[in-house]
Amino acid sequence: MLNHAHRRLLLRLAAACWLASAAAHAVADDRRVLVLYSLGADSSSAWQRLVHKGMYEELGRSSQGATPAIFEERFDANRVGEDKAVEGMAPYLATKYADVKFDAIVTENFVASRFLASHPELFPGVPRHYVNHGRDQWQPRDGVAYEVTSDFQRALGVIPMVAPHVRHVAVIGDSTARGQLWLDRLRSATAHFPQIRFEIWDGGSIGELRARAARLDGNSAVFMLASLRNEGSARVQPRDLALQIAGATRAPIFTHSESLVMPGVAGGYVVSGEAVGRMMARLLLGQPAMDSQVQGYYFDYPTARRAGLRNIPHDAVMLNRPHNVWELYRWQIVSVIGLVVFEGVLITALVLSLRSRRRTMKELASERNNLEDRILQRTLELLQANRKLEELATTDPLTGIANRRKMTEQIAQELERARRFHHPLSLLMVDIDHFKRINDTYGHEVGDQAIIHTATLLTAHLRAVDAVARFGGEEFVLLMPETPIAVAAHAAERLREKAAQLRMLAEDGSEVALTISIGVSAADPTGAPDTPSSLLVRADKALYRAKKEGRNRVVQF
Repeated sequence: MLNHAHRRLLLRLAAACWLASAAAHAVADDRRVLVLYSLGADSSSAWQRLVHKGMYEELGRSSQGATPAIFEERFDANRVGEDKAVEGMAPYLATKYADVKFDAIVTENFVASRFLASHPELFPGVPRHYVNHGRDQWQPRDGVAYEVTSDFQRALGVIPMVAPHVRHVAVIGDSTARGQLWLDRLRSATAHFPQIRFEIWDGGSIGELRARAARLDGNSAVFMLASLRNEGSARVQPRDLALQIAGATRAPIFTHSESLVMPGVAGGYVVSGEAVGRMMARLLLGQPAMDSQVQGYYFDYPTARRAGLRNIPHDAVMLNRPHNVWELYRWQIVSVIGLVVFEGVLITALVLSLRSRRRTMKELASERNNLEDRILQRTLELLQANRKLEELATTDPLTGIANRRKMTEQIAQELERARRFHHPLSLLMVDIDHFKRINDTYGHEVGDQAIIHTATLLTAHLRAVDAVARFGGEEFVLLMPETPIAVAAHAAERLREKAAQLRMLAEDGSEVALTISIGVSAADPTGAPDTPSSLLVRADKALYRAKKEGRNRVVQF
């Protein structure tokens, strides 16, 4: 038997083990990880959306206690370009997270990876993981690289497997450094397919690419890289470019990226964005990355069927496959079946009373034939109603432009962009002068014409980045990103002059003149953070001054 001293020693050992276990759990619970994304918000990048989805699905499968606190920052490379995306980010991150001790930093894609590698002074000593960094044979000095390299030999090998008649493949790329790296790897892989003639299209405008794609014959195919194109001042995203090419050609389109597998693009052996996200989640959890499991066969089901593809691997992921009708319309089917059963009872009673089995069975068969049409008709009505509700929620019914709710959302978004990139942002608040007098003198129909004419005038003089909304009654708001207040005031003066030229016809045939007053305000990207409310209040005060000083004028806050 143990004496008292031995028992005390065992109790102390047990307590020490318990404390060590609790401390280990506390460390796991207190881990902090910074994730840097390259391509902006999920709404602006299909690839980023897939990565984000895969990462959080994998994290959701882990135990809650082992999940670290995740801080996310996004470089908006898709929208503003690579150089502007990293501009000012180093001091921004250093200031924002000055008091946060990170246990790891994970970057996704080439913009965030190159930024972090070029700033060793940020978060010194924190382990860094560079995922999908976009460099050939690169090993960073301050972390671990996980390059997701497309297997172009298997990606090209899909084409003769599922479309053996193809003898010519047009490869669409771009002139960026990453695009040229992909093309070099792809050229090396073409040697394995001597029966196919490959042609590289990495230059020319989108119109020229569409024209060339339209001339492809039935023995051709397109291999689409995740390419970015500049069309004038706009940046055309890879999915938009792929859709334009798909609309111009009947040749099947294959790709190497899951983000491009969609209606119009058949698919192929691709790098999966969701699998990359799952790999990142394992890094966040301190587990092995398993970067060899990020590629697989993905096909868009309707496009593959329309292109007549065959021999598709049995383990391929088929996207956009039609759902089972029972799963989609279960309650409608149950309701209709109940109706059919009830009608069947009535028909049976009629058969027994009239001894007319043949006529009754014919009516029953006809009712069954119409069952699917009824279900589809009801579904279409529901879809149309949902679309109408969405339009009513964000559109002014009189003018057809955005309403107050939509504009408030847009102001919040643009304030965030202006604050991040230190860009100017201006706002005009427009009001029709003496609107009540117009209504009282000429009637509400002429008042409605005044509102519609003003909305048409503002819409006609918008730039591509501007937004206009009817904010209430005779009041409108015009949001002008990338615009200093002096330029916005000048534009407001032109709008005021144009409005003064408007004329409307009253019921008695007389002409009704129209003037507007405009208040101008601007956000200060370097000062205290603005809110939609504060920006609108300043513009409203300026508008009040314009009216107080005699109307038909522009006043800056």
